Parts: sequence; structure tokens; C-alpha cells
Amino acid sequence: MDELRSLLDRFWIIKSQDKQLYFDVKRALPQYRRFVNELLGWNLIVNESVIKLEKVPPRSMPWMGIESFTDTMDYCLLCALLLYLEDLDDGEQFLLSSLTEAIETYMTGFCPVDWTKYVHRKSLVRVLLYVQSMGLLVVYDGNSEGFGNKQDQEVLYENTGLSRHFPVHFGRDISDCLTVEDFEAFSWGEDGERGRQRINRVYRQLTLAPALYWSEGDRADYEYVKNQRQWLEKNLDNALGGELHIHKNGVFFVFNEDSPFGVCHPRDLALSDVALLLCSLIRERVTRGEIDRREDDMIVLTHREFRHLVNTCKESNGCGWGKQLRELSPDKLYQELLTYMESWMLAEDHGDYLLICPAAGKWTGNFIKGFSGNRKGAQEDGSMENA
Repeated sequence: MDELRSLLDRFWIIKSQDKQLYFDVKRALPQYRRFVNELLGWNLIVNESVIKLEKVPPRSMPWMGIESFTDTMDYCLLCALLLYLEDLDDGEQFLLSSLTEAIETYMTGFCPVDWTKYVHRKSLVRVLLYVQSMGLLVVYDGNSEGFGNKQDQEVLYENTGLSRHFPVHFGRDISDCLTVEDFEAFSWGEDGERGRQRINRVYRQLTLAPALYWSEGDRADYEYVKNQRQWLEKNLDNALGGELHIHKNGVFFVFNEDSPFGVCHPRDLALSDVALLLCSLIRERVTRGEIDRREDDMIVLTHREFRHLVNTCKESNGCGWGKQLRELSPDKLYQELLTYMESWMLAEDHGDYLLICPAAGKWTGNFIKGFSGNRKGAQEDGSMENA
């Protein structure tokens, strides 16, 4: 179980960086290979340098992506850099100037770059720092960050050879995929393989994401969960450790409290506490009939209505929040809280309106009894209890 969790928690395991973990995971392969290959339908790369589980999600979600990247160009430059490394031998050294010349050629016609522009240089710096942290490059002389301030900055790199294992291998032609939805369509499959794809889709969603929702118009996944509940829970528990919670319009795989892994919600984070408090307020309003709930347990709110709920929550419980959150401007607090809730599938931003998801009614929290409601009481007894 711990070995599979290690693969899920990391992008890959590099032998030269963590030899003990590499061999532990390699020895445990027979224990989780069926779960990975048949139920998740993922490719497992095992060679003398690295072990990598290609974690392809069934659909894109707001929290996915490279955290340090801030612009679309960052991803374009990463692809160009991978193309450049593909033509190099393992251990081959090269200069930053050679890389920037090659990137200009690769990007022509797609997303032209101009190294005289500071924003373009900073974008490449973010990419270089990221690939260095991932082990694709080793810096032999110089500093990548210097390129952001000085166009003629020179750096000597060495190609580790890991770049060939970095992209996902989809096992089919992706040349016609132009949108995220095109890639997501792989999870639905052709007519002859939809049964297998449904199994993979359900297991992937419950392994990678906080929840699996369905609608009245699309209940295929629900039917599979309902009919295979016993085996679904057994397989997930044996592989990851946890319980399956099935509700009317959603299913959740909840890790065992004594052995969680990865990033969890709720956790020891002030914003997590605020989300619990806000969800509790929303649930109370729904129970009293002040907020309408759809048949699929989704709640439709305007941005203005959601902002009002955030302000109400702050007025009622803000004295128990940390100083940093209390001092945030209303706009900043609203945006940070919405981003956090989106990342945990508690809410969805649809532009003109928001959807509050069923998980918001499941994961709620309040200050423990004895919280006085004033600043002194919050400091003395500001703990949370969640339901």
C-alpha cells in the first residue's frame, strides 16, 4: 500500500535520488500491478533509471497543472524544451544560448518568442527551474534565474535522459486532439471498449479526485458504482486504505483518518477551516429553505450571492480566523476561498454563476462548544470540529 501511495504522491521516483524507495517500489510491483493496469488502466514505466506511474485523469480539473507555471507560454516553452532534449544523448552538455535558438525555431508559427521581452525570458526561467527540479537537467555552470534579467546570460546544462519519460504515452494517435475535451474523450472509448473505459474512469476519478458526481442525463458511472459497490470499495481499500461513501448524487473515497497521504481536505490550513465554516452556513440556509437545491443536489448562486455568504461567514466567525485571513480584502478573500473550493470540488465557477457541489453539504465544520464569539474567546478556544 505504501509503495503505491508513493507512486501516486510523486510524479516519478528517480533511482539516483532515492535508491531505497526505488527498490522498495520495484519489489512491491506484483502487489499493485493488477490494480494499476486493469482497474486504473494506467501505464507503469519501470527501467534502470526511473519508476513512473502515468496518472491520466478522466477529466480536467482546476487544480491540475504545474503549480509554478503562470502563463500558457510556460507550457509551450516546456514542450519546445522537451523537443530539444529529444535530440540529445544522455549526459550530453549544451549551452543556454543553443537552447534559446532552438526554441525560437520550434515556436515559430505557434507562439513566437522574443528574448528581448522580459516576460518571455521570465517564462523560460520558470520552465528551466521546473525541469531542473524534476531532474531533467543538471546545471554545471551558471544560474538559470540570471536569464530573466540579462538576455546574454550563459548557462551550461547536462541532459539527464529522463526527458523521454516525461510526456504521457496515450497509446493512440493524438495528432487530431486540439482541445482538452478531445483528450477527455479517451476516457469514454469506442463502442466496443466502453465497459472497460467506464471501469477505468470510475477508479481514476476516485483515486485522483475528491469526488465523483453524475447527473440525471448521465448515470452510467452511477450504475457501475451501485452494482459494483462491494468490489469497488474492497479494491480501493486494499490498494489505498479508506472507505467508500455513496450518496444520492455523488460518491467519495475517504482515506483512513490514521493514515492519510498526499494533500487532504480538511487539513491544518486556515483557508480549509473557512471553507468548512462556509459550507456549514450554506447547509443551514438550505435546511431552512432559504437557498434552493436542485434535484442533483447542486446549488446555483450568483457571484454576488456567494460573496454575501462569505461576508456573513466572516461577520459570524471571523474573530476565530487567523490574522492573515482577517486582514484580507473582501475581493482577495472571496477569490482565494473560491479557488480553494474549486480545487476540492466543493464549487464550480461557470462564469455568470456558481455551482455549489454536494460535497459542500458533506464536509462542514463549526467551532467547538465553548467558543465565545469574541476575539479573546477565539484565541483561547478556536478549534474546529467537522462533520
